[in-house]
Amino acid sequence: MIADTRRDRVAGAAAEAAQGVPGVAFLRPGVADLLRNRITERTPRRASLTANRTPGVRIGRDEGDGWHIDIRLVLRRGHRALDVTRAVRAAVVAVLPEEPVASLRITVTGVV
Repeated sequence: MIADTRRDRVAGAAAEAAQGVPGVAFLRPGVADLLRNRITERTPRRASLTANRTPGVRIGRDEGDGWHIDIRLVLRRGHRALDVTRAVRAAVVAVLPEEPVASLRITVTGVV
């Protein structure tokens, strides 16, 4: 349970930092997130087992290697993807100073 809480805290902090960057319209949930939400809607008693608290952010960890963070986002029209992804990377790393980030992948999935 402690590992899940720490994972949730890191994922939540990364999501909040990414959403605060100018040019980010929203974080986009992946197919797994959408399916998890459907399962949660149909079986509420299993919500704690299947719910993803941070759609658009996938996170994993290797032993001693640090966090592997994958953020999927949608840009606002008029912003360059390169500038926004660099700003998101800087914001996420800044908000997690005590957590080692082994890899941080940011994927732009669309523009609105």
